[in-house]
Amino acid sequence: MTHRPRILIADDLPVNRTLLEYFLNKYGDCQFATTGLEVLSAFDQGHETSQPLDLIMLDIMMPEMDGQEALSVIRKKEQEMGLRQNQEVSVIMVTSLGDWDNALAGFKKGVLEYVVKPIKESKLRKSLNEMGFHAIEQP
Repeated sequence: MTHRPRILIADDLPVNRTLLEYFLNKYGDCQFATTGLEVLSAFDQGHETSQPLDLIMLDIMMPEMDGQEALSVIRKKEQEMGLRQNQEVSVIMVTSLGDWDNALAGFKKGVLEYVVKPIKESKLRKSLNEMGFHAIEQP
């Protein structure tokens, strides 16, 4: 990546957003969404301004539209835009739901990682590195 990655942290709980920002601010510029509809808005705005999101940390249980549904809409929009799989936004599903059905549903929609809360920074860091995201040294 030649630019500073744009990261969307999508979670309706302030404490979770704060923790994820603490972990992720060294990987890119963080912005926030608290509902599934805000996730879609941030995704659309990124493409409208030619600054698409690079990573979405997507909670499953959110108001208005859950993370699974928001991800389905995003993948449909990407398909309509003609984006190839390697051009899609990277998504890590973040949830307190550790059940296999939710994990499988996410992976079928192109989720790259499924992280169950409480989040361990070392596991998240390993996943991010495997996905091609690396911490950026602060001056």
